[in-house]
Amino acid sequence: MNCPRCGKENPDDAQLCQSCGCVLTQSTVTREDINIKTSGLAIASMVLGILSVFTCGITAIPAVILGIISLVKIEKSGGRLTGRVFAIVGIVVPAVVCFLAIGLLMPALNRAREQGKRAVCLVNLRELTLAWLLYAEDNDDRIVNGAAGSNRAGELSWVGKDWDTDDLNLKRDAILKGALWTYCKNLKLYRCPSGYGGEMRTYSIVDSMNGSPQPGNSMGRGPNEIIDELITKNRMQISNPGQRVVFIDVGRATPGSFAVYYDKEQWWDLPPVRHRDGTSISFADGHGEYWKWEGAETIKLGKAADRTRSPSNVIPQSPKGKADLHRFQNAVWGKLGYEPKQ
Repeated sequence: MNCPRCGKENPDDAQLCQSCGCVLTQSTVTREDINIKTSGLAIASMVLGILSVFTCGITAIPAVILGIISLVKIEKSGGRLTGRVFAIVGIVVPAVVCFLAIGLLMPALNRAREQGKRAVCLVNLRELTLAWLLYAEDNDDRIVNGAAGSNRAGELSWVGKDWDTDDLNLKRDAILKGALWTYCKNLKLYRCPSGYGGEMRTYSIVDSMNGSPQPGNSMGRGPNEIIDELITKNRMQISNPGQRVVFIDVGRATPGSFAVYYDKEQWWDLPPVRHRDGTSISFADGHGEYWKWEGAETIKLGKAADRTRSPSNVIPQSPKGKADLHRFQNAVWGKLGYEPKQ
């Protein structure tokens, strides 16, 4: 039958309208004759829902379950049960609590995920540096050619040419054909977990460790006669190995070695911004470190969409920006080739 007040269709034996509670005209009873109760389940749902605010969501699931059950029973009661509002509160409040909890937890989860990736990156760098050291040990302390994809007379590059193709098979073959593959036969170790997509190698060796500049050809990094002395070809030449960087996490495959000036207060390759505004590096003694850039200027350079080498936009101006550059130049070359400007 249809309710004369709201028009809702009700079961034939219903005494009250399920929607508005109106006494149906066919019934011989009055509203006062019907025992109308508030659903205990609805009340329990509301109480548990409110408690979920104070219990960090522990009572949220029971509140939602009881709320749904009570709504179903209220709907089928023919108007004998009320408490729909209580049930809705018991369902909505836990949902709001869960959304708020997710919003609060996401930054912490993201930080934990990033710290995990950074830890893996440092493990990769230490393994690659161990391979670098083993190569030197097997070759009368001569260190491997650090210029990726640039085989020189008698010097096989540590990895082949892998930066000018999108073919992952070619990128993989470049690693397999590199001089360090014999000592590090795990492709995962050549890539940071947070590296750019489509890359199989995200690490580079720096200039000074037998990289792109060579004796008699400093390639603009500084005076030839000075760079000739600073280019390391033998492990025994490295003084303070715990302070001299070998590998750096660039996030992508780059040609040659990672370049930085020796005699100028400016960047050559832009500073890589990896792992929350810093980068991971390894040193000639085998240990790895995470370096967080201190200068907002350095971070801005590293995030630049145009990563071309242009002297006009890589000269640091701020004290912290200069300090970042000085620190890295010292780690690469062992000293600065200029007097730092104030």
